Amino acid sequence: MINAGGASVPPVGFERVALTRIHWHKKTKDAKGQQKLKRRAMLNLAAHSFSTVGYKQTSMDDIAAALAVTKPALYYYAKNKEDILMQCARISLERVELCFTSAQEVQGNGLDRIRVFFRVYANMVVSEFGSALMREARRNLTGENQKNLRQTLIDGQNFLESIIAEGIKDGSIRDCDSKRLAHVLFSAFNQMPIWYNPKGPLNPESIADEMLELIIHGVGAKNT
Repeated sequence: MINAGGASVPPVGFERVALTRIHWHKKTKDAKGQQKLKRRAMLNLAAHSFSTVGYKQTSMDDIAAALAVTKPALYYYAKNKEDILMQCARISLERVELCFTSAQEVQGNGLDRIRVFFRVYANMVVSEFGSALMREARRNLTGENQKNLRQTLIDGQNFLESIIAEGIKDGSIRDCDSKRLAHVLFSAFNQMPIWYNPKGPLNPESIADEMLELIIHGVGAKNT
């Protein structure tokens, strides 16, 4: 873990098996495999730090020290710290693709698809990569990186709107503004990294179910 004071140690449980297979300071026959492991080790550690300490509070020196390598060694895998953040964001966005796929595979109505989508999405968004995406990438990426991320998020918004439209058409969702409902749903779930407690009594799927019930049925008592 990289703390605010600058001391750097790997987070507890951090890719223990993978780390034992990495040879940072010597050549191996499996060069491509080593590159993949090293890049992922760097990204895992960076995502942990970005999600717990913050992007601006994490330096390339911190990441290098936590991996016990020199800072120049990191530039083989990333151009700069923002490039590391963008690579972390890509991993999160690949996991969002799983949300889309899961929803598309549901044999049910539009509301059923929304439930499945956000059960998978909740798991993604509270992961360290998900938190790095929602809390850090959206506000710290710049230029072309920001443009690409924004377009991907727009594509996700459009996808959810299409599911909502299906639900309105099949009668599982009442007639409403699909864009506004998509905004409400994403806004609610994207806040999860701020308050979710992994040691709490509910897992992400259960929380997703509870949140959707509140949104679907409202907060008013049945007899009001």
